[in-house]
Amino acid sequence: MLSLFAQSELSDLIEKVEKGERLDYEAGVRMMDSQDILALGYMANLVRERKNGNKTYFMVNNPLDHTNFSTDRTNATMLYGDIETTEERIDHLILLRAIQDRIEGFLTFSPLPADSEKTQVEGTMGVGSTTGMEDLKVLAVSRILLDNIDHIKAFWMMLGHKLAQVSLAFGVDDLDGTVVEGTGTSDAISKRALIHMIQKAGRDAVERDTLYRVLKPI
Repeated sequence: MLSLFAQSELSDLIEKVEKGERLDYEAGVRMMDSQDILALGYMANLVRERKNGNKTYFMVNNPLDHTNFSTDRTNATMLYGDIETTEERIDHLILLRAIQDRIEGFLTFSPLPADSEKTQVEGTMGVGSTTGMEDLKVLAVSRILLDNIDHIKAFWMMLGHKLAQVSLAFGVDDLDGTVVEGTGTSDAISKRALIHMIQKAGRDAVERDTLYRVLKPI
């Protein structure tokens, strides 16, 4: 364990994650209630890099390409914000993990902020309902607990560019949203810009299809 976390309230959980041990419901509640965001990021990054190395995946949106949309695996999600308790969040994650143990039906997991006003503003993931701290905590705890789901996905246009970069150190290995080959627009980002954003965060950008098959080296 890094000396930085020797006195952390989560030090016992850090040791378990370092050993590759699975954490239980009580540990999940402790992590979600903890303010030690650095320890959460450290644990989430351990799991992330064990599963995906330094890769960060993305997919270019091509409305004319319908060749890669056949799969029996799907994406799991969870709404969070002002609509549930900490215990309910962890219940949701533990249930998803149990289902995945049985059927291996989930390819990715993506937590989504609940926004009662149906408004999305870049850089405020869950307008009026969540903070950047909470967003990173939910992503990190999801990555730590969902050790049997390959990918944790975040939406760059909801996090904002800078927090999306930070999320890559908190368990996220896939940045989703509208990505286009040419020039970006107000609701899209260019492929070149997204690659640059990922690389500046110290990650390897990997273009994928819907099954996470690598399309081309970058």
